[in-house]
Amino acid sequence: MAKHEEINKRLIFGLKLKQARSNKGYSLAELSGRTSVSISFLNEIEKGKKYPKHDKITSIASALEVSTEWMLTSELDKKLSPIAELIQSNILHELPLDMFGLKVGDLLELLSNAPTKLNAFIGSLIEVTKNYDLGVETFYFAVMRSYQEIHENYFEDLEIDAEKFADQYQLNGRKIPTESLVQILKEEFNYSIVEDGFSGTPELKNIRSYMVPKGKKRKLFLNRYLSDRQKAFILGKELGYCFLRLDDRPFTSTWVEVTSFDQVINNFKASYFSSALLINRKNFLDDMDDFLSASTWRGEILVDTMEKYNATAEMIMQRLTNLLPKYYGIKSMFFLRFNHEPETDHYELTKELHLARNQSIQGTLLREHHCRRWMAFSILTQLAEMMKKGYERREIGGAQRIKVLDSGNEYLTLNLARPNLPTKGVNSSMTLGLLIDDQLREKVKFVDDKAIGIKLVNETCERCSARNCKMRVAPPRVWQFNQNLELMKLALKGLQ
Repeated sequence: MAKHEEINKRLIFGLKLKQARSNKGYSLAELSGRTSVSISFLNEIEKGKKYPKHDKITSIASALEVSTEWMLTSELDKKLSPIAELIQSNILHELPLDMFGLKVGDLLELLSNAPTKLNAFIGSLIEVTKNYDLGVETFYFAVMRSYQEIHENYFEDLEIDAEKFADQYQLNGRKIPTESLVQILKEEFNYSIVEDGFSGTPELKNIRSYMVPKGKKRKLFLNRYLSDRQKAFILGKELGYCFLRLDDRPFTSTWVEVTSFDQVINNFKASYFSSALLINRKNFLDDMDDFLSASTWRGEILVDTMEKYNATAEMIMQRLTNLLPKYYGIKSMFFLRFNHEPETDHYELTKELHLARNQSIQGTLLREHHCRRWMAFSILTQLAEMMKKGYERREIGGAQRIKVLDSGNEYLTLNLARPNLPTKGVNSSMTLGLLIDDQLREKVKFVDDKAIGIKLVNETCERCSARNCKMRVAPPRVWQFNQNLELMKLALKGLQ
């Protein structure tokens, strides 16, 4: 019997025992007296920690006036059946409950004592996950985002590890050469590197890298179309896996399959390590002091910073989310990444992070049309036009102030766009939004620079009440539905 099946068997038996005991009104002590099974052992059975032998099951069934056969089935009454389905789905075993101080047995004990309505709600959630084909990996990434948000996306231990590594291998300059990372992987960690790893394999044309462990020898395949900065990041991740001794890991840099939460969190740790290595904390903070204290906006600052650190656009944005909350007290922010196919109106939200839950700006995975007034979309259009004309420049950036329609909240957004190599025909934009409040104005001196344009925006066209918007790409059906609903409520109230 597989490990999860054995655990599920114990958990369901424990629930059945507790259910039958409660139906009889027996305490653990009373049941112990009727069966000669100790109170502590009965308690461990109910918590799913132990499974009794057949003679004890027979004795317990007799005392509770139920059949032994019923005790051995996975059947639970209507109230607890959603919990049984939850157990058998294996979601409880796959989710990293320990990160939040929970154990499976403790959670089930809470659920088994919950009102019937709560268990019905659990059943509804299970049904939703089935109908929308939400796999366990969806929960993995949601938990990972929550973990980042809880820690404000800053991890001191990983910062220290990256600095130790840099000191050990004398990588303390602002711009770490890619060749130095290659050399360390080869000489210290026994890697061989195949620079054109996927030629002749069209199915893998969009994979950035693949690491094949063969005993003590590791072989790293790289996509030939990676930029030097992307290559540096991937090499830094491999060094992170090695230096941090993260064995349970994905072997492709582009997710192909997710088999455990450990893979998700170890991938995050290695990625954080790589960014912290290539964008050294002390150096970046010095540069950020100069950047934030300037009274005027420097349009090229974000692109210049990428060049200074041999870093990608996303690495720069992620380092800002790491360090701004910790060192500048700027904690209300969000990060969004969109992919775009030039000459189409297709924009896909591919990554999001929110470091304040009460923000009005939330990325949406619904099939709606994001507001085109955002710079995130205009710079993608600008980049596509530049590439079409043959410009050598491949990254562009800018700043925009946005005021959210209805809520009135204002944000300063920093934006970067670049080709989404190695995937041809797709570009990406990254947006970091910072809530404009007294704290931001104190730390970011250029926030009120008139050179930064201000736009009235919303989340999606479907939810937007703006009239005569020339950039609207879909009718406001959600907003209109809500308006009609309010009118119906007023009309019904009038009849009273």
